[in-house]
Amino acid sequence: MIGADERTGDTMTNFSNNLPILRRRAGYTQEYLAEALEVSRQAVSKWESGATLPEAATLLTLAEVLDCTLDQLMREELADDIPSRAERQAVDEEARFALFVAYDRHMDRYALTVAGGVMLIMFGLGLLISLVGMGSTSGLVVVPLLLCVAAAVFLFIFGGISHSDFQKAHPVLPEFYAPEAAVGFNRTFRIGMAVSVSAIVADVALLVGLASLFEYDETMLLFSVALFFFILGAAVGALIFLGMVQSKYNLKKYMERAAIVRQSAGLGTPDEAGMK
Repeated sequence: MIGADERTGDTMTNFSNNLPILRRRAGYTQEYLAEALEVSRQAVSKWESGATLPEAATLLTLAEVLDCTLDQLMREELADDIPSRAERQAVDEEARFALFVAYDRHMDRYALTVAGGVMLIMFGLGLLISLVGMGSTSGLVVVPLLLCVAAAVFLFIFGGISHSDFQKAHPVLPEFYAPEAAVGFNRTFRIGMAVSVSAIVADVALLVGLASLFEYDETMLLFSVALFFFILGAAVGALIFLGMVQSKYNLKKYMERAAIVRQSAGLGTPDEAGMK
């Protein structure tokens, strides 16, 4: 009898210890578990305090609800070291948000890098023409242009490699953006495109006007052309930036391109990567 009593006591001790652990892992409160079992919350509380044990039929239902075995409920000594369902969901949400922030910032930086490279080339041309207009005849007059081109090439290469690395590391992304976010940016995109295109048209008109005004003044004519390239560079850079930022909302196209990049690098498809 003593041995049977000891086994019963151990069973009750293990059960009262394991039940709250398994309940939390499954993401249940005492109230929700009681509803699922069609018992009172006080009954669940007594089970977890070790005051009583549920009936055999209830134990079977309890194991099914908690997705565990009877041994896990009654015999094993479980440690509360596995996150609950709610905790796992919280961790997943944090990881998802961190990936969203990383993707959003990366795409903005990538767009700024490419747009900045194009602007540098245009500005370099403007500087070259300005120096010529100032009467410089030295071969060094091309140095600012070459420096701008070199900086632009660096930005293109650096941005391209960074984007390729990001695509290889993150070939599959969840749907981050709510439809309202894309719609909201589309309004900004349309306004920005209209302003940029209008600036280019106005820039051409300004050049034609200044060319007529300074038809016989070569220096001022060169300065007018230089101004044209400065404005053109800013407008074209804005167009490229807006277009690339808009593309970040099209995650399907991003993932298609990422799959191509991975295959080109011999890394396989995203599905194959997930299977490894």
